[in-house]
Amino acid sequence: MVEGLLIEREDHTLVVTVDRGEENLFSGEMITALCDAVDGAGSDGARFVRIRARGPVFCVGRDRAAKTPLALRDEAARIVRVSETLRTTPLTVIAEVQGDAAGFGVGIVAAADIAVAAEGVRLWFPEILGGLAPSVVISWLAKTVPYKVAYDMVTSGDPIDPREAQRLGLVTDVVPAEELEAAVDERLKGLADMSPGAIREIKEFFVRIRGLDPGNSSIAAVETLALSAVRNKAEKEQASA
Repeated sequence: MVEGLLIEREDHTLVVTVDRGEENLFSGEMITALCDAVDGAGSDGARFVRIRARGPVFCVGRDRAAKTPLALRDEAARIVRVSETLRTTPLTVIAEVQGDAAGFGVGIVAAADIAVAAEGVRLWFPEILGGLAPSVVISWLAKTVPYKVAYDMVTSGDPIDPREAQRLGLVTDVVPAEELEAAVDERLKGLADMSPGAIREIKEFFVRIRGLDPGNSSIAAVETLALSAVRNKAEKEQASA
């Protein structure tokens, strides 16, 4: 247990609940605990990660305790680890965004495979308001939204609404606040009804082709499709035995 972070297992889902005051700021210990839990669940029969929060906001940042260049590098490395852990785990990650998300919080939303947000929430990057260049944010944001949009977001600090976030690809779906939990439940149920092997292979292939050009992606697809067909046949034979 880590203060501010509740980690539970519900069937095949690792449920992570952020509960740390009015702003739900992540501490360094919370970041490490989240990454360790996701890494561990990936080899423990889990299929999904559900990240949610209690209170009026989802997460509007993180603690900034570092003072020296070395400590600042360590903080940045932890942030990168969260992004990479959520993006590369074979588990499907779902963010349940009930309130505002800023900075580090938007990073979690963007790194999730599916993000369902409540109507009325806001998403923004406030680092520029403190005189900081959010290089970690830019490292992934520039590959997610058009350059001019990314530049405007990190240099203005202005929030966007969930519909705009959905249009840009930061959010999957937007629902009324009172329907948010049920909408995520329905997403998880739909995924749980699909082949576990196929869902895992889909996530792993998205990770595998990061940085590959279209030609090499197509070549990689041949091997993956063949292995997927073999796995699917074995599952069906086992089910009928």
